[in-house]
Amino acid sequence: MRTSLAACLAAATAASVLASPATAAAERAPEGGYWHTKTVQVLTHPRKVGRDEKYWVVERRVSEEWSSRDGRSWVAFRRLGATPKTAADRAAWKRDGSPDQWSYRTEGMLAELSREPEKGFVKQVKGGPGWIIGYTRLTFEELQAAPADPEGLVSWLRRLNTAPGEPAPDMNQMHGAYENLLHNVPVPKAVRRTAYEVLSKLPGVTVADAGKNREKLTYRRQDAKHTALHTWVIDTKDMLLVERDLDTVHDGEQLLAKTWTMTIESGWTNREPAVPGAR
Repeated sequence: MRTSLAACLAAATAASVLASPATAAAERAPEGGYWHTKTVQVLTHPRKVGRDEKYWVVERRVSEEWSSRDGRSWVAFRRLGATPKTAADRAAWKRDGSPDQWSYRTEGMLAELSREPEKGFVKQVKGGPGWIIGYTRLTFEELQAAPADPEGLVSWLRRLNTAPGEPAPDMNQMHGAYENLLHNVPVPKAVRRTAYEVLSKLPGVTVADAGKNREKLTYRRQDAKHTALHTWVIDTKDMLLVERDLDTVHDGEQLLAKTWTMTIESGWTNREPAVPGAR
């Protein structure tokens, strides 16, 4: 376990294989008109549903993002339907009359669920072009110029994530900053590789072989009553995040609202922005 960011950087630097200029140039030449990320999230609805019987249901949601190299972006979202979580929940659902829809009020708002996929939407993101990292909006060219050495990358991310007039954040605790580079923004592969190396060596992060050119990173954050287990699965061939899980326990019980799994696909594509399919 590393106990300082300096130690993390030293280890990551030692593990890095710096790309030749030709390799770096090849990595910086994207194919396709859009950087695209698709996320399918599976989560237990945080409240039991049902009329005469009460049972848990699992929801599936798909979201997609497209970004063109001129900084325009689009988002799409669709709920793919809810189903009983376990065999016992399915039996309770059948005893409840096998409903296709559920609704209830919570904090004055109407919550509605359905077994059928909803229509979904796709829309262009308003605001200026570019990608926002922390408190900074960047162009595609600036993303391509992101540092690919550990010390430089951490310094770059620290600067981008420092709020005006506030002290710089502790980059040992900024796991999400490195995760973001592994799927959400179109940085070169060499930069993703370095982000993975730094993330994998942060204090408390453990690494295990997940097979098929994949490695599983795990980090546990806990206090007296609360435990959150964060898991990342990285495709080490393409240096892309392919799965992200969160398992949260509070006072000995699983906190369903903060427990979920995600599968992630990302890369360059020519597919135009559209409502996600039901696949």
